[in-house]
Amino acid sequence: MGATLTDQEDFPVIDFSGFELDPAKASAELFEAACRWGFLILKGHGIPQQEVDEMFSLSKTFFEQPKEIKAEKWMNTDQVGYDSKESLIGIQEGFCFGSTANSNLTSTNLSSWWTPPRRASAEAFRNKCNKLSESLMKAFAMSMDLDPDFFSTAHSPDLAPGNVLRLIKYPALSSPPDRRFPRLGEHTDWGTLTLLFAKTAGLEVKSPLNGWVPAPIVDGAVIVNIADGLSLWSDKVLKSTMHRLSWDSLPFDLDRFSMAYFVNANAVAPLKFLTRKEGKYVEADMPFDATFGDYQAVRMRIIHEKFDSDEKGEGPTLDPKFVDIVRNLGVAHGNGLTFEGAEMDGATEITVN
Repeated sequence: MGATLTDQEDFPVIDFSGFELDPAKASAELFEAACRWGFLILKGHGIPQQEVDEMFSLSKTFFEQPKEIKAEKWMNTDQVGYDSKESLIGIQEGFCFGSTANSNLTSTNLSSWWTPPRRASAEAFRNKCNKLSESLMKAFAMSMDLDPDFFSTAHSPDLAPGNVLRLIKYPALSSPPDRRFPRLGEHTDWGTLTLLFAKTAGLEVKSPLNGWVPAPIVDGAVIVNIADGLSLWSDKVLKSTMHRLSWDSLPFDLDRFSMAYFVNANAVAPLKFLTRKEGKYVEADMPFDATFGDYQAVRMRIIHEKFDSDEKGEGPTLDPKFVDIVRNLGVAHGNGLTFEGAEMDGATEITVN
């Protein structure tokens, strides 16, 4: 189903600059957008545009390097390092700054191109994103009549796994691709929430009317979306929404750069859900004991097809029973784990410009 004018007009744009002065108003606007769409355009977020531009410049320069430099350090299970994908997940390359706050200043899994000043710039930007994410979680908690720190107490930046800044390039291709490879497969994010910085269009979002609509690009704004973890936590009141890049939204001969900041709950935090009783949100009785770390391990294995430790036979192992539990939690498009598309047997090789 294609986009309609009504769908596009309804895409929520929220000005967050008044949050400190009138938190109730800003929180209510965020909550309404997150419940209906799961996506919103956030203006007045407090991250200077100059710093966003500088990070984009660093990203583009890095991705211009030869493959042997970019792939010098493959992404590890802390989500630090380089990776690339040519599969049902999509065609892209990325570089991740994950793990705890400021750990990338001394990480041994960053390629030598990332000099100390460049690492410092990435960590400074990551810290700005963390500050914004804390304000957003506070706003969501307030809108649900919870303690303002209800969500943020499970998101200490000093505890694993930490939040992940992912620099992304969707490369231009030299010829039309095998259509069984998507630009970026239809999916939901699996953490708490995501901040997406983009300067060019391409992202498509499932609207409340179930059609695909383009996420608008607003100068100086950031795209915010609810991820599966927060959707589950909120008894699915906050909506985790399918999104994608298609070959129509981003043609094969064009490239696109974006930066995604993925917010994750602490691995040691108990996995818990809320339910609504007598008009209030209360913690639900859980049918199993697990942590957000258990949940994250399952989701990370699905979305990231290769880690540096896999070649040594030391990759993460998962409990099949818990994998089944996660698959049946019932978020977004059924389980939040699989990308829609055809089987890839016999797919042709992709050539990147």
